[in-house]
Amino acid sequence: MDKNRTMAVVGVIIGASLFGMLGICARYFSNEWGLNALDTVLIRLMFSVIFLLLLILLFSPSSLKIRLKDIPFFILFGLFKIGSDVTFFYAQGTIELSMATLLQMTAPYYVLIISIYLFKDTLTWKKLSALVLGSIGCLFVTGVINGRADLELTGVLAALVSGLCFGMFVIGSRIAYNKGVKPEASLFYTILIADLIVLPFADVDAVVTAVINPEGLVMALALGILMTMVPYFILAWSVKYLEPTLTSILSVFELVVAGIVGYLMFDEELSLFKILGITLVMGSIILLNIRLRVDYRKKVGKYIPLAYRNKDIDSSETPQDK
Repeated sequence: MDKNRTMAVVGVIIGASLFGMLGICARYFSNEWGLNALDTVLIRLMFSVIFLLLLILLFSPSSLKIRLKDIPFFILFGLFKIGSDVTFFYAQGTIELSMATLLQMTAPYYVLIISIYLFKDTLTWKKLSALVLGSIGCLFVTGVINGRADLELTGVLAALVSGLCFGMFVIGSRIAYNKGVKPEASLFYTILIADLIVLPFADVDAVVTAVINPEGLVMALALGILMTMVPYFILAWSVKYLEPTLTSILSVFELVVAGIVGYLMFDEELSLFKILGITLVMGSIILLNIRLRVDYRKKVGKYIPLAYRNKDIDSSETPQDK
């Protein structure tokens, strides 16, 4: 395994783990300051967009140039970003962190279904099997199958809606890339517009009071930078050197960390049925990514990581596809 690939593996694990800690900040602002999900989203977006703007101005100021016709696109997918974050933070406040994280991770299912219509992707038996497997896993996690579904229904629905909105946000990133918009520009303007949309509806006074407190400021920086932008950048770099299957497998650390945080900090239960459900859902997501890898093999003959696809190099120089 070459150096970049090894660092990429470590990067995905670190990035996924940081995402898995989001519940710490979400519950802090809810429990300590009485902020609702919309207020917490404002904090996350505000600190994220400031950090991202500084990075772009330092390293790629030309990325800030966009076409006017792309603005409605950013507004639409900014709304999906808001929907994803608000429903996810609400879910984290009403149901267990591991469950909220897992149900949001159903985003690939929505992406698959929507892509059939938008990008003319085909629905194969293997993809359908993955959807069924993941659905059964969700039933185990929520307790429907074993008759213990005594949790907050609105929290479950919110987490599922978060998965749908995040899936649309992912599709928006794919469309932006196809339209020639740089990834950093797409992310910046989507978050900026989302921040401006949230601002009139959030309790700004309460948010300011929370973040000017030393402890609150640390948590705000952790939420907007350490647990949002840092893993975004790490994962964006890491996936250039890894095949989708391995990335999907390593991303399970988000769920593992969320479960550990919930268990250690909030006394949440990790039952056998829940562990089985988590295993089924992650298995289905891995199966979906294996299908993507097989499709790519049929076109190219072997899987080539993103960092090597557009380089004019001999096939012997590409990493071995193991």
